[in-house]
Amino acid sequence: MRTSFIFLMAFFAAQAQAQSEITPLTQKVIVNGNQTDVEESRDFVAGKFIIGKQRIAESGVQNVGEILRREPAISIGRDGRIGLLGLAGYTQVLVDGAPPHGPDVFGIDLVHVERIEIIKSTTAVTGPVGIAGTINIVRRKTERKAFTQLRVGGSSTGDRGGADLAWSTNRTLSIIPLSYNLSFAASHKAAPSRSHYFQTRDMAASNPAQEFDGELSAPSQLQLLTVGSEFTLALNTNHKLRFSPDGGRFNQPQDSLEQRRWSDGSQLFAQERNHNSMSSYSMPLSWDWQIDPHSNLVVKLNMNHYRMEADSFRSEIWPQGGLQLRRHSQARVVTNHFLNVDFNTEFDGGHEITAGAKLVRNSITRTYADLANGAPDLSLAVLGTESAIQFDSKQLFGQYEYRLNTTLALNLGGSFERRDYQLNEGPIRNRVNFNMWSPSIHLSKKVNGNNKRKIRVALARSFQPPNPDQMLIRPSINPFAPCQDNKLCAANSIDSADSTGNSNLQPERALGLNLSYAHGIGEDSDLLMEFYSRDIKNKIGHELVLRDVAWASTQRYLLRPANLGQAKVLGVNMEGRLSSKDISKDFANFELHGSIGFARSELSDLPGPNNRIAEQSPWRAKFGGSYTIQSAPLKLGFETNLLPAGWVRSNLSQRVHQSSQFTMGVNASWKFNANSRLTLNIDNLLQRNNRKIDEYQSLDGLYLRTTNNSSYSRFIIRLESMLQ
Repeated sequence: MRTSFIFLMAFFAAQAQAQSEITPLTQKVIVNGNQTDVEESRDFVAGKFIIGKQRIAESGVQNVGEILRREPAISIGRDGRIGLLGLAGYTQVLVDGAPPHGPDVFGIDLVHVERIEIIKSTTAVTGPVGIAGTINIVRRKTERKAFTQLRVGGSSTGDRGGADLAWSTNRTLSIIPLSYNLSFAASHKAAPSRSHYFQTRDMAASNPAQEFDGELSAPSQLQLLTVGSEFTLALNTNHKLRFSPDGGRFNQPQDSLEQRRWSDGSQLFAQERNHNSMSSYSMPLSWDWQIDPHSNLVVKLNMNHYRMEADSFRSEIWPQGGLQLRRHSQARVVTNHFLNVDFNTEFDGGHEITAGAKLVRNSITRTYADLANGAPDLSLAVLGTESAIQFDSKQLFGQYEYRLNTTLALNLGGSFERRDYQLNEGPIRNRVNFNMWSPSIHLSKKVNGNNKRKIRVALARSFQPPNPDQMLIRPSINPFAPCQDNKLCAANSIDSADSTGNSNLQPERALGLNLSYAHGIGEDSDLLMEFYSRDIKNKIGHELVLRDVAWASTQRYLLRPANLGQAKVLGVNMEGRLSSKDISKDFANFELHGSIGFARSELSDLPGPNNRIAEQSPWRAKFGGSYTIQSAPLKLGFETNLLPAGWVRSNLSQRVHQSSQFTMGVNASWKFNANSRLTLNIDNLLQRNNRKIDEYQSLDGLYLRTTNNSSYSRFIIRLESMLQ
């Protein structure tokens, strides 16, 4: 695959100088190691953007999430989630073209990363999932040279410290044709959290009255250790074997303290200690067969396994009922098996075919332990102490790419996936299956034969399947409407609903259109104007309902996922990256990048106003840049992100208001020599607190809960060195 991609990129770059007449392909592989990320990205018909090895090495940041936040194509939500087109929940994230394993894919240390690929539409190769597009993280590959990298760093968030360490080495053996790469990363981060809230209730015949107020402090820590490797054995010039085992350990302890005061003078004190941990390993093996100079076959086998444990101990002192002790524990074991087969071939005349198959088997088992005052919690025992999910996926895809002439290229493809789920929860058995068929077409047109100026059109059908956890019925009982004395639960109020899943969920199905114009300026500068639309059926949201449930003796309010009919999204993005050296070699060395987006969405099954997709902001903006002082040499930079305030309706009974959000970070990098640098980053420099209002409408009146969340700056300093 790599040889084919290099060939295509070199060919497209050469053709940028040609005129409109048809010319045959020259079957010659040209490796251009001097291409910038912007130049390389121009060569893809489907509009893929590349964050390459050099940009990663010069970024001065630690993990995938930190470097993505600086990219104009990436949108950042109010909750900090990373996505495309302002739709983080509809963005597919892959690692080496496959679903990731682990708690946070954006926390992968860059010492393990070779490149990152971003595409804001659906292609046959990336599969039917990803309504907003796909972010593919490609792990580091071996190289035919020897080097060692080392990075150490420290951080402070609020008054809590942290540290990180990363090491990587690449070596080749002269006795046998074996290259290998070993990497190690460890980090410790602190995350302070503090909020104050109050709730009012408005009855039809009275003025709003405050019901209660409270404070919550919930600081946590994140401890992460990962090891990675890749061994590449060249059996001969046409056959390579790669073995890439990796493993990791994740811990997140959290201690929280909450106090709530009611208007009648009564109070609640709650102290909770949580500990989440995960250990994982993965054993990928691949065979790369270069069948001839224009065709290759790649077969990948992978087995990964991880075990997650969550333990929560909560002590409460209620005004009536005295001391209550609750403990909830869960162990989750996941085993995944993957088989991927990818074939790629090229023909004279600018034709390329890619096809393949993907098979997945996923097994998830959970065991639960729930205690109330030292005895089994009968309210949760009705669903048993174990659950199991088995998930099978079969996917086929085919893609045809053709250069009609020197200015027009076509990418036509389709993928099909069938998913089968078997859900077992105590006495409850459910079987769910669905098919996903995704055709796609991409057209790329050079303007006046110029490779730097392109019009792209993409039309594709795509899907968003429900997460298996969304289909499990076992609830999370609201701690402010708990079940007392080891009996079934009593009634709760609309503002203290339980959370549960829905086994009847169907995948969201979308028809997406992207239309863009890219205007390149030099090697590192690009301007992009893009229009997009998404017509989504079976939109998955949340409903707040009053239902009979197995864990209560009366009806309880439930917040659960549900298909909410149809959603329509229309949007326009303007993105850009400008390097001063592309304007004039005499200019000072500075770079600017940013984006602004406008979007409108509407849900058919919810009344207006504010009936839009929850994570889709009406507009968003981000802006950043850097300036390099050659005489120092010192590089200074900044990043900003802005989101407006607004209401959004979550369901028929609830809507939410979020305050405007403005974040700013600054960074500096001092390069001692060609192989060493010192970086300083300050994130969330202005520390603007965030306000959220939850509104609940019921027969009992209108509830308004206002929460003020504290914000903290984070200071990071790192030293990086490259040893040959």
